[in-house]
Amino acid sequence: MTEAAFHTVWIPLQERFYRVAFFLLEDRADALDTVQDLYVKLWKMRDTLDLVRNPGAYGALLVRNLCIDRIRRRTPREEFPDDLAGKDPPDEQLVAKETLGAVMQAMERLPDSQRKLMKLHLLRGLSYDEIAAETGLSPLNIRVQVSLARKKLKQYEDA
Repeated sequence: MTEAAFHTVWIPLQERFYRVAFFLLEDRADALDTVQDLYVKLWKMRDTLDLVRNPGAYGALLVRNLCIDRIRRRTPREEFPDDLAGKDPPDEQLVAKETLGAVMQAMERLPDSQRKLMKLHLLRGLSYDEIAAETGLSPLNIRVQVSLARKKLKQYEDA
């Protein structure tokens, strides 16, 4: 693919790719960086881009994958601890990992606001006052939202 063809086909899709990245990352700077990474990747593979039938869909898929990689890099390792070795027998370690995985999966079903508050409180260990300082919400509102999220998680567990 020539430089002119690249500019004609791929550059007009930049805003679309940004919207996908922003939707997934919820951060303007990360979304812009991801789109930039996408265009670097596309430029490096420009010789094969002529084979792409739907550039918008292909680019959106690449953006999605780049966003997932970025989210995985910024997700605290405490969510999936691997340092369980030596503390419990292997079968109990497996059960603990499966349980943690199930809880994390259930948390993904929570509304975005409640999921964020649960991660801040449970995974990062922040107090309600610390979360309030970080989010701008009142500590009472945070307590209520965390309580509602816990009830929903309990319902997911019972179902």
